[in-house]
Amino acid sequence: MSRFKPQYRRLLFIDRKLRSGAYPNCSSLAADWEVSARTIQRDLDYLRDELEAPIAYDAERRGFYYEDPSWFLPSVILSEGDLVALLIGQQALQMYEGTPVAEELKRIYAKLAEWLPESISVGPEFVESRFSFLHPPARSIAPEIWRQILRSLLHQRELEISYRSPASQTAKPHRIHPYHVVNAEGDWYLLAREVRWDDITQFAISRVVSARITEARFEVPADFDAVAVCKSRFGRYLHTRGGKVVRVRLLVEPTLAHYVSEKVWHPEQRLKRRRDGRVELSIPVLETRDIEAWVLSLGEHVKVLSPSGLAEQVRRRHRLAARG
Repeated sequence: MSRFKPQYRRLLFIDRKLRSGAYPNCSSLAADWEVSARTIQRDLDYLRDELEAPIAYDAERRGFYYEDPSWFLPSVILSEGDLVALLIGQQALQMYEGTPVAEELKRIYAKLAEWLPESISVGPEFVESRFSFLHPPARSIAPEIWRQILRSLLHQRELEISYRSPASQTAKPHRIHPYHVVNAEGDWYLLAREVRWDDITQFAISRVVSARITEARFEVPADFDAVAVCKSRFGRYLHTRGGKVVRVRLLVEPTLAHYVSEKVWHPEQRLKRRRDGRVELSIPVLETRDIEAWVLSLGEHVKVLSPSGLAEQVRRRHRLAARG
């Protein structure tokens, strides 16, 4: 057992490197772990031959990778809390029912279940009777389109797509470099550079009519920061280029003051409580259209203090709605 533990930690290390997308080889892994390249090769053989790990070698990148990222190292070391978390996660899959990612996750959970002990103290029926997940309807995605996008993303290969935008009934061709996939409020989006344009574009994956991966390679720019892009969003709109930030100031009536105050709508929001029970909420956005629908959903319980353009747009929307 004492000899197995160091090897197992080394296998965990190799597993993390293979999942990182860095395409490690025997020499780089041996240098990182301070063992011989022959030892690493034996570990890779063990993973592939004994544990049936889907390890493949990319000749161009001169390194190894997983052909099937859903494969996991076997382990049965689970506490009761771990098991409850696992079962809750399985229930949460309902949020993505009908999308390809749900099928992938179900396969992962099925593989994990194979390694659980036969006798466990917490059963799935316990979680099902005490936890529920309600979610907004998600637009469906064709499995083959999802696979093509995933392959393009992982292997940095240019993608040819046919895309139907909300403003058009006809799908148009695009050649894109996928950088990042985001799930925003239940729908999946792809941040990619269209080769004819300078800016990165947000594509709704559900609106991709067809997709075909090509042999052309691309590199993700070093200054692309997906975390920063997601952090600055409001709602499902993502902005990858800089611009002038607009502070939207809202005055919320006491009837909704508690509702607005108890949530973090944006990481850089500012909240000020007034003596009369009203709340002033300030949220930075790059485009006021990002927040317009949310403001309208609050109805007569909110007043737009600034900017004036958004205030006028909200008044116009309310007049049109009242006119019927």
